[in-house]
Amino acid sequence: MLIAFCTTLPTSGLGGFANIIIKENFKFSTLQTQLLAMVLGAYIIIVLLSSMWLVNKYKQNLIVMLVYIIPSIVGTVVLLTVKKTGKASQVGLLLSYYIVLSFWAAQTLGMSMISRNIAGQTKKTVVVAANFIAWSVGNSIGPQVFRANDAPRYHIAFSTHMACYALLVVVVMYLRYHLRKENAKKDRLQAEFAQQAQVEVSDEGLTHAFDDLTDRENINFRYVF
Repeated sequence: MLIAFCTTLPTSGLGGFANIIIKENFKFSTLQTQLLAMVLGAYIIIVLLSSMWLVNKYKQNLIVMLVYIIPSIVGTVVLLTVKKTGKASQVGLLLSYYIVLSFWAAQTLGMSMISRNIAGQTKKTVVVAANFIAWSVGNSIGPQVFRANDAPRYHIAFSTHMACYALLVVVVMYLRYHLRKENAKKDRLQAEFAQQAQVEVSDEGLTHAFDDLTDRENINFRYVF
């Protein structure tokens, strides 16, 4: 839920105010703003596809998420501190704004982890519903932090986004630690049970794959992180 909230809050605000930020803050014309928004869309496609490729190659969901959050932090720092003083700073601010959207990879990867890390029909339904609530709350709050009296720099909005990225880093790091610990615990319990019962308890044949057990109840379930 925290991953959903911390990613949708910046997404909704940046999505709604993208053209305003590019036009008013970076001083581009209306036509230039429309053309530059197309580049932004292409960049987001590259971010999403490259993050999925990295996860598929290295099997490290949360580490990839962290890698794509870092550019968002760097870009936001630039937007908060650098003023437009010439053509070079104008281009630099625009590129910084583009790389801020890198955190979208964390949003999509976070959603993909729900289906792989939650087991049990009732639990999965509850978790999906809770995630959607967090997603909705983030989307509702996002545009509200862009206040008219804070234009065109929108320091309050970008400071709020920075707080979201910082919290997102903490959540992702803790989640990886927690899931690794839970997998190790399951390995230990499985080995102890097998030793006591003198039987093999692993489910390599996926006999219990469709049992309605939660991820905590199923000793053969392993979390993906």
